[in-house]
Amino acid sequence: MRIDLHAHTTHSDGTLRPAELVARAKQRGLAALAITDHDTTEGLAEARRVGAQLGVEILTGCEVTALLPSGICHVLVYAFDEEHAGFQAMLKRVRKGRDERNTAILAKLNALGVSITLEDVTKHAIGTIVARPHIAQALVEAGIVDDLREAFQRYLKDGGPAYVEAQVPNAEEVITQAVAAGGVAVLAHPRSLKMGSRRGYQQVFEALAAVGLGGIEAHHPSHDRNHRRMFANLATELGLVVTAGSDFHGANKPHLELGEGDGTIEVTYDIWTQLLACCKAA
Repeated sequence: MRIDLHAHTTHSDGTLRPAELVARAKQRGLAALAITDHDTTEGLAEARRVGAQLGVEILTGCEVTALLPSGICHVLVYAFDEEHAGFQAMLKRVRKGRDERNTAILAKLNALGVSITLEDVTKHAIGTIVARPHIAQALVEAGIVDDLREAFQRYLKDGGPAYVEAQVPNAEEVITQAVAAGGVAVLAHPRSLKMGSRRGYQQVFEALAAVGLGGIEAHHPSHDRNHRRMFANLATELGLVVTAGSDFHGANKPHLELGEGDGTIEVTYDIWTQLLACCKAA
């Protein structure tokens, strides 16, 4: 039973509405799909309605932006109580920080002579989350850059001229809230941490495992074969679930397909079963 544990809708920085994403999952023969929008659970209800009609199980998920001593990371949270007050309060705080960050990014762009307004950006966001991809779309529409890739390379990438660091909770808080909400936390695409050595990644994984981390997304399109092997081995050594996901965003990442990512990702239902076992154990 093929599934996908990492996919985004228009409620964050994907380009397919929840109903459209579920229909695509059905078309691609997936038995289940986790909706993991950034810092929001708004897309889950619509996805579940359509999933019930099409026979696709919708798995509760969210990708939460968090902070490590080395920089920003992302934590995938699964199977949690969506009504949990503490978890939702944390997401609300993250979204507020994202809005403030967007304003600061636009101020930097304006200072660079790039005339983009918040109104230019928000019209590209269908859901409640406005993020860098929406700013990139506004730059394309204004003719300032040719495509989203150029927007990030010239202005928006980490450390770029218009980059502003996100104001987010630390990873330990995110994991603690995930567990308190009855869920399980998985460190997303850990290669993005750029730790530089196996020992560096091991130290991060150990510290997060100590506060309740349940898994590592070892198999991700951004990971080469060596990184996938290393992350899977480290997860196994620490008793963490080895997970995978396509990180599908629709047209915002056209090289990635739902259920297979770059063609090398395969996720089976037993991984979800392992994650649920983590919830019960906690």
